[in-house]
Amino acid sequence: MLISGIIFPQTKTNLEVLYSLNDSLVNLIAEDIPQNNDKIILTLNLGDSYSIFSNHIRSNFSKNGREISKNQQGGINFPEINIVLEEAGVEYGEMDRDGWFGDYYVPRTLSINGNYFNTNSNKGIQQFFITAIDTVKVEDLELLENNSFPFTKGNIPAEPFLSSLWQPVIAVGVAAAAIVLFFTVRSK
Repeated sequence: MLISGIIFPQTKTNLEVLYSLNDSLVNLIAEDIPQNNDKIILTLNLGDSYSIFSNHIRSNFSKNGREISKNQQGGINFPEINIVLEEAGVEYGEMDRDGWFGDYYVPRTLSINGNYFNTNSNKGIQQFFITAIDTVKVEDLELLENNSFPFTKGNIPAEPFLSSLWQPVIAVGVAAAAIVLFFTVRSK
């Protein structure tokens, strides 16, 4: 299962985007639960690294009209949902400049992947890989990452060599041309 290309109008932090990806996961799972089942049993296997998503996932199931029950009640079998989040993180692509003297930008890819099992479905274990891709300013990366959660940090690519070389060459060339023109026009 692949969902990609989520576009955000404002630059959201990496953690906010990862929360949005978990929202997409809950919506995907909720589609497989019949409307007449308003109670579910939810098990989250997020590990220590991703336990921050636990309350958010539970809240989203509630927003989707599902009450989370601790166990079966009165012989009624509620669907059991078991979610395993194997990986969440961010990757940055190659740095590029917007115009000759513009800001540097990098493509940002955030993703979550893992699997889930829904006892109400006959599909068995379902793998998920959900991504969001956008472009962000390099100068904003420090603000977008969260030091408390290492999975919100990515490796920032180095500035392109030719881009960093051409900018000073052009500036020196323009200055030299201005000086030559100044003295040439003055001598006439």
